Amino acid sequence: MPPILASLAELKSFLQKAGTERTYVVTSTELAGILGWAIEELEVPQDRVILIPDQEKAKQWSEIETLLKAFREKDIDRSCAVLALGGGSVGDPAGFAASIYLRGVPYVQVPTTLLSQVDSAHGGKTGINFAGYKNQVGSNTHPIAIVLEPRFLSSLPEARITDGLGEIIKAGLISDPSILKALSRMERSALDFPLLIRKTVAVKRWYVKKDPEETGVRQMLNFGHTVGHAIEAKHHITHGTAVIIGMLAELKATVAMGYTKPEVHERLEALLAHLAIVPDTTLTPDTDAMQKDKKMHGGQISLPVVLKEGKSKVIRMPLTELTNRI
Repeated sequence: MPPILASLAELKSFLQKAGTERTYVVTSTELAGILGWAIEELEVPQDRVILIPDQEKAKQWSEIETLLKAFREKDIDRSCAVLALGGGSVGDPAGFAASIYLRGVPYVQVPTTLLSQVDSAHGGKTGINFAGYKNQVGSNTHPIAIVLEPRFLSSLPEARITDGLGEIIKAGLISDPSILKALSRMERSALDFPLLIRKTVAVKRWYVKKDPEETGVRQMLNFGHTVGHAIEAKHHITHGTAVIIGMLAELKATVAMGYTKPEVHERLEALLAHLAIVPDTTLTPDTDAMQKDKKMHGGQISLPVVLKEGKSKVIRMPLTELTNRI
Protein backbone atom coordinates (compact mmCIF):
# COMPACT_ATOMS: atom_id res chain seq x y z
CA MET A 1 0.00 0.00 0.00
CA PRO A 2 1.38 3.44 -0.88
CA PRO A 3 2.26 5.82 1.94
CA ILE A 4 -0.13 8.65 2.79
CA LEU A 5 1.54 12.03 3.09
CA ALA A 6 -0.05 14.89 5.01
CA SER A 7 1.17 17.91 3.05
CA LEU A 8 2.87 19.20 -0.09
CA ALA A 9 6.00 19.76 2.01
CA GLU A 10 6.06 16.05 2.87
CA LEU A 11 5.68 15.25 -0.83
CA LYS A 12 8.71 17.35 -1.75
CA SER A 13 10.78 15.55 0.86
CA PHE A 14 9.44 12.16 -0.26
CA LEU A 15 10.40 12.79 -3.91
CA GLN A 16 13.87 13.96 -2.93
CA LYS A 17 14.48 10.82 -0.88
CA ALA A 18 13.14 8.69 -3.75
CA GLY A 19 15.76 10.18 -6.06
CA THR A 20 13.23 11.61 -8.50
CA GLU A 21 15.11 13.46 -11.23
CA ARG A 22 12.22 15.52 -12.62
CA THR A 23 8.65 16.12 -11.48
CA TYR A 24 5.71 16.86 -13.76
CA VAL A 25 2.21 17.98 -12.87
CA VAL A 26 -0.89 16.85 -14.74
CA THR A 27 -3.91 19.00 -13.95
CA SER A 28 -6.92 20.49 -15.69
CA THR A 29 -7.10 23.83 -17.44
CA GLU A 30 -9.40 25.27 -14.76
CA LEU A 31 -7.44 23.89 -11.81
CA ALA A 32 -4.12 25.18 -13.13
CA GLY A 33 -5.34 28.69 -12.33
CA ILE A 34 -7.03 27.89 -9.05
CA LEU A 35 -4.18 25.73 -7.72
CA GLY A 36 -1.27 27.77 -9.00
CA TRP A 37 -0.12 28.21 -5.39
CA ALA A 38 0.31 24.45 -5.01
CA ILE A 39 2.34 24.14 -8.20
CA GLU A 40 4.57 26.97 -6.97
CA GLU A 41 5.06 25.28 -3.59
CA LEU A 42 6.07 22.08 -5.36
CA GLU A 43 8.57 24.14 -7.38
CA VAL A 44 7.42 22.63 -10.67
CA PRO A 45 8.26 24.96 -13.58
CA GLN A 46 5.47 25.84 -16.00
CA ASP A 47 7.04 23.86 -18.85
CA ARG A 48 6.50 20.73 -16.74
CA VAL A 49 2.79 21.37 -16.21
CA ILE A 50 0.60 19.32 -18.56
CA LEU A 51 -3.01 20.43 -18.99
CA ILE A 52 -5.93 18.14 -19.71
CA PRO A 53 -9.61 19.06 -20.21
CA ASP A 54 -11.83 19.77 -17.23
CA GLN A 55 -14.13 17.18 -15.66
CA GLU A 56 -15.26 14.03 -17.53
CA LYS A 57 -14.01 15.36 -20.89
CA ALA A 58 -10.54 14.24 -19.80
CA LYS A 59 -11.67 10.63 -19.42
CA GLN A 60 -11.72 9.80 -23.13
CA TRP A 61 -9.32 7.64 -25.11
CA SER A 62 -8.46 10.53 -27.46
CA GLU A 63 -7.35 12.60 -24.45
CA ILE A 64 -5.22 9.73 -23.14
CA GLU A 65 -3.48 9.58 -26.49
CA THR A 66 -2.83 13.33 -26.32
CA LEU A 67 -1.49 12.95 -22.78
CA LEU A 68 0.83 10.10 -23.78
CA LYS A 69 2.18 12.24 -26.62
CA ALA A 70 2.88 15.01 -24.11
CA PHE A 71 4.80 12.51 -21.97
CA ARG A 72 6.88 11.60 -25.01
CA GLU A 73 7.50 15.23 -26.03
CA LYS A 74 8.70 16.08 -22.53
CA ASP A 75 10.97 13.02 -22.35
CA ILE A 76 9.29 11.64 -19.25
CA ASP A 77 10.93 8.38 -18.17
CA ARG A 78 10.98 6.09 -15.15
CA SER A 79 13.30 8.42 -13.22
CA CYS A 80 10.54 11.05 -13.26
CA ALA A 81 7.34 11.37 -11.24
CA VAL A 82 3.95 12.43 -12.57
CA LEU A 83 1.77 14.25 -10.04
CA ALA A 84 -1.98 13.98 -10.65
CA LEU A 85 -3.23 17.27 -9.18
CA GLY A 86 -7.02 17.39 -9.02
CA GLY A 87 -10.09 15.33 -8.29
CA GLY A 88 -10.94 11.97 -9.77
CA SER A 89 -11.39 13.39 -13.26
CA VAL A 90 -7.66 14.23 -13.16
CA GLY A 91 -6.42 11.34 -11.05
CA ASP A 92 -8.09 8.69 -13.19
CA PRO A 93 -6.73 9.66 -16.63
CA ALA A 94 -3.34 10.85 -15.33
CA GLY A 95 -2.87 7.66 -13.31
CA PHE A 96 -4.00 5.49 -16.22
CA ALA A 97 -1.65 7.21 -18.68
CA ALA A 98 1.26 6.90 -16.24
CA SER A 99 0.49 3.22 -15.67
CA ILE A 100 0.72 2.33 -19.36
CA TYR A 101 3.43 4.73 -20.54
CA LEU A 102 6.78 2.88 -20.80
CA ARG A 103 4.86 0.07 -19.08
CA GLY A 104 4.60 2.25 -16.02
CA VAL A 105 6.19 5.46 -14.75
CA PRO A 106 5.91 6.55 -11.09
CA TYR A 107 2.91 8.70 -10.31
CA VAL A 108 1.53 10.39 -7.20
CA GLN A 109 -2.09 11.08 -6.42
CA VAL A 110 -2.59 14.63 -5.12
CA PRO A 111 -6.37 14.70 -4.68
CA THR A 112 -7.91 18.13 -4.27
CA THR A 113 -11.57 17.31 -3.54
CA LEU A 114 -13.13 15.64 -0.52
CA LEU A 115 -14.44 12.86 -2.77
CA SER A 116 -11.03 12.06 -4.23
CA GLN A 117 -9.28 12.34 -0.85
CA VAL A 118 -11.54 9.66 0.65
CA ASP A 119 -12.11 7.49 -2.42
CA SER A 120 -10.68 7.69 -5.93
CA ALA A 121 -7.07 8.44 -4.94
CA HIS A 122 -6.90 5.16 -3.02
CA GLY A 123 -6.88 1.60 -4.25
CA GLY A 124 -4.86 1.91 -7.45
CA LYS A 125 -7.83 1.80 -9.81
CA THR A 126 -7.53 4.24 -12.69
CA GLY A 127 -9.59 4.42 -15.82
CA ILE A 128 -11.50 6.23 -18.52
CA ASN A 129 -14.96 6.09 -19.98
CA PHE A 130 -15.46 4.14 -23.19
CA ALA A 131 -18.30 3.67 -25.70
CA GLY A 132 -20.57 5.81 -23.55
CA TYR A 133 -20.04 3.83 -20.34
CA LYS A 134 -18.19 4.87 -17.20
CA ASN A 135 -14.73 3.52 -16.31
CA GLN A 136 -14.78 0.75 -18.91
CA VAL A 137 -11.04 0.89 -19.66
CA GLY A 138 -8.33 1.18 -17.04
CA SER A 139 -5.65 -0.42 -14.92
CA ASN A 140 -5.01 -1.39 -11.32
CA THR A 141 -1.70 0.32 -10.56
CA HIS A 142 -0.93 1.95 -7.22
CA PRO A 143 0.67 5.40 -7.05
CA ILE A 144 3.96 5.67 -5.20
CA ALA A 145 2.30 8.03 -2.69
CA ILE A 146 -0.97 9.80 -1.90
CA VAL A 147 -1.00 13.35 -0.56
CA LEU A 148 -3.92 14.45 1.63
CA GLU A 149 -3.27 18.17 1.82
CA PRO A 150 -6.04 19.73 3.99
CA ARG A 151 -5.73 23.19 2.44
CA PHE A 152 -7.37 21.96 -0.75
CA LEU A 153 -10.67 21.51 1.08
CA SER A 154 -10.97 25.05 2.43
CA SER A 155 -12.44 26.52 -0.74
CA LEU A 156 -14.60 23.64 -1.99
CA PRO A 157 -18.17 24.57 -2.97
CA GLU A 158 -20.98 22.92 -1.01
CA ALA A 159 -21.86 20.60 -3.90
CA ARG A 160 -18.36 19.12 -3.78
CA ILE A 161 -18.64 18.60 -0.03
CA THR A 162 -21.85 16.66 -0.64
CA ASP A 163 -20.06 14.49 -3.19
CA GLY A 164 -17.45 13.52 -0.63
CA LEU A 165 -20.05 12.92 2.07
CA GLY A 166 -21.65 10.30 -0.16
CA GLU A 167 -18.55 8.11 -0.07
CA ILE A 168 -17.98 8.83 3.63
CA ILE A 169 -21.50 7.67 4.48
CA LYS A 170 -21.00 4.58 2.30
CA ALA A 171 -17.94 3.59 4.35
CA GLY A 172 -19.98 3.94 7.52
CA LEU A 173 -22.81 1.81 6.21
CA ILE A 174 -20.70 -1.06 4.89
CA SER A 175 -18.06 -1.25 7.60
CA ASP A 176 -17.66 1.41 10.30
CA PRO A 177 -20.87 2.72 11.91
CA SER A 178 -18.81 5.07 14.09
CA ILE A 179 -18.56 7.25 10.96
CA LEU A 180 -22.35 7.57 10.88
CA LYS A 181 -22.47 8.37 14.60
CA ALA A 182 -19.79 11.02 14.16
CA LEU A 183 -21.70 12.60 11.28
CA SER A 184 -24.91 12.64 13.29
CA ARG A 185 -23.14 14.73 15.96
CA MET A 186 -21.68 17.22 13.48
CA GLU A 187 -23.31 20.23 11.93
CA ARG A 188 -22.93 20.66 8.18
CA SER A 189 -21.02 23.89 8.80
CA ALA A 190 -18.57 22.27 11.22
CA LEU A 191 -17.56 18.95 9.71
CA ASP A 192 -14.43 17.38 11.21
CA PHE A 193 -12.69 16.60 7.92
CA PRO A 194 -9.50 15.09 9.41
CA LEU A 195 -11.53 12.59 11.46
CA LEU A 196 -13.91 11.70 8.62
CA ILE A 197 -11.11 11.31 6.09
CA ARG A 198 -9.00 9.17 8.42
CA LYS A 199 -11.86 6.78 9.21
CA THR A 200 -13.08 6.53 5.61
CA VAL A 201 -9.62 5.94 4.15
CA ALA A 202 -9.01 3.23 6.77
CA VAL A 203 -12.14 1.41 5.54
CA LYS A 204 -11.09 1.59 1.89
CA ARG A 205 -7.51 0.51 2.55
CA TRP A 206 -8.73 -2.48 4.58
CA TYR A 207 -10.82 -3.73 1.67
CA VAL A 208 -8.06 -3.06 -0.87
CA LYS A 209 -5.47 -4.92 1.21
CA LYS A 210 -7.87 -7.82 1.84
CA ASP A 211 -8.85 -8.18 -1.83
CA PRO A 212 -6.32 -6.48 -4.16
CA GLU A 213 -7.87 -7.84 -7.37
CA GLU A 214 -11.47 -7.00 -6.42
CA THR A 215 -12.72 -10.55 -6.78
CA GLY A 216 -14.46 -10.79 -3.40
CA VAL A 217 -15.06 -8.53 -0.41
CA ARG A 218 -13.61 -5.43 -2.07
CA GLN A 219 -16.75 -5.33 -4.18
CA MET A 220 -18.47 -4.00 -1.06
CA LEU A 221 -16.87 -0.65 -1.90
CA ASN A 222 -19.29 -0.52 -4.84
CA PHE A 223 -22.34 -0.27 -2.60
CA GLY A 224 -24.65 2.34 -4.14
CA HIS A 225 -22.63 2.35 -7.35
CA THR A 226 -24.62 -0.17 -9.40
CA VAL A 227 -27.59 2.19 -9.47
CA GLY A 228 -25.49 5.30 -8.87
CA HIS A 229 -23.26 4.91 -11.94
CA ALA A 230 -26.34 4.26 -14.09
CA ILE A 231 -28.00 7.45 -12.79
CA GLU A 232 -24.79 9.41 -13.28
CA ALA A 233 -24.54 8.21 -16.89
CA LYS A 234 -28.14 9.07 -17.71
CA HIS A 235 -28.56 12.40 -15.94
CA HIS A 236 -24.94 13.69 -15.91
CA ILE A 237 -24.96 14.55 -12.22
CA THR A 238 -21.87 14.39 -10.02
CA HIS A 239 -20.55 11.04 -8.84
CA GLY A 240 -21.02 11.45 -5.10
CA THR A 241 -24.57 12.73 -5.48
CA ALA A 242 -25.39 9.80 -7.78
CA VAL A 243 -23.96 7.37 -5.23
CA ILE A 244 -26.20 8.83 -2.50
CA ILE A 245 -29.26 8.26 -4.69
CA GLY A 246 -27.91 4.82 -5.57
CA MET A 247 -27.49 3.86 -1.91
CA LEU A 248 -31.08 4.86 -1.14
CA ALA A 249 -32.37 2.90 -4.14
CA GLU A 250 -30.33 -0.20 -3.39
CA LEU A 251 -31.35 -0.14 0.28
CA LYS A 252 -34.99 0.19 -0.75
CA ALA A 253 -34.59 -2.87 -2.99
CA THR A 254 -32.77 -5.00 -0.43
CA VAL A 255 -35.30 -4.08 2.27
CA ALA A 256 -38.00 -5.38 -0.09
CA MET A 257 -35.97 -8.55 -0.65
CA GLY A 258 -35.69 -9.11 3.08
CA TYR A 259 -31.91 -8.67 3.34
CA THR A 260 -31.80 -5.23 4.99
CA LYS A 261 -33.53 -4.05 8.13
CA PRO A 262 -36.05 -1.29 7.19
CA GLU A 263 -34.68 1.07 9.86
CA VAL A 264 -31.33 1.22 8.01
CA HIS A 265 -33.01 3.02 5.10
CA GLU A 266 -34.95 5.25 7.52
CA ARG A 267 -31.83 6.21 9.48
CA LEU A 268 -29.97 7.04 6.26
CA GLU A 269 -32.76 9.38 5.20
CA ALA A 270 -32.63 11.05 8.62
CA LEU A 271 -28.83 11.46 8.43
CA LEU A 272 -29.05 13.01 4.97
CA ALA A 273 -31.66 15.48 6.21
CA HIS A 274 -29.43 16.33 9.20
CA LEU A 275 -26.56 17.07 6.78
CA ALA A 276 -28.81 19.22 4.55
CA ILE A 277 -28.54 16.74 1.67
CA VAL A 278 -31.70 16.55 -0.43
CA PRO A 279 -31.18 13.88 -3.13
CA ASP A 280 -33.50 13.76 -6.13
CA THR A 281 -34.84 10.24 -5.73
CA THR A 282 -37.10 10.65 -8.76
CA LEU A 283 -34.09 10.15 -11.05
CA THR A 284 -34.13 6.75 -12.72
CA PRO A 285 -31.06 4.76 -13.82
CA ASP A 286 -30.00 3.82 -17.33
CA THR A 287 -30.76 0.08 -17.23
CA ASP A 288 -28.57 -0.54 -20.27
CA ALA A 289 -25.65 0.93 -18.33
CA MET A 290 -26.45 -1.44 -15.46
CA GLN A 291 -26.16 -4.36 -17.88
CA LYS A 292 -22.61 -3.17 -18.64
CA ASP A 293 -21.67 -2.99 -14.95
CA LYS A 294 -18.31 -4.65 -14.24
CA LYS A 295 -19.99 -6.77 -11.54
CA MET A 296 -22.22 -8.48 -14.12
CA HIS A 297 -21.42 -12.10 -14.93
CA GLY A 298 -23.68 -14.43 -16.89
CA GLY A 299 -26.75 -12.26 -16.44
CA GLN A 300 -26.25 -11.94 -12.70
CA ILE A 301 -24.96 -9.02 -10.65
CA SER A 302 -22.68 -9.26 -7.61
CA LEU A 303 -24.59 -6.78 -5.49
CA PRO A 304 -23.12 -5.27 -2.31
CA VAL A 305 -25.82 -5.50 0.35
CA VAL A 306 -25.91 -3.72 3.72
CA LEU A 307 -27.65 -5.96 6.26
CA LYS A 308 -27.37 -3.36 9.01
CA GLU A 309 -24.96 -0.50 9.68
CA GLY A 310 -21.45 -1.95 9.70
CA LYS A 311 -22.47 -5.42 8.52
CA SER A 312 -22.56 -6.19 4.82
CA LYS A 313 -21.94 -8.87 2.21
CA VAL A 314 -21.96 -9.42 -1.55
CA ILE A 315 -24.90 -11.38 -2.97
CA ARG A 316 -25.25 -12.80 -6.48
CA MET A 317 -28.66 -12.32 -8.07
CA PRO A 318 -30.31 -11.75 -11.44
CA LEU A 319 -30.14 -8.06 -12.30
CA THR A 320 -33.92 -8.02 -12.72
CA GLU A 321 -34.32 -8.73 -8.99
CA LEU A 322 -32.75 -5.34 -8.38
CA THR A 323 -34.25 -3.36 -11.26
CA ASN A 324 -37.79 -4.54 -10.47
CA ARG A 325 -37.56 -3.03 -6.98
CA ILE A 326 -35.92 0.36 -7.52
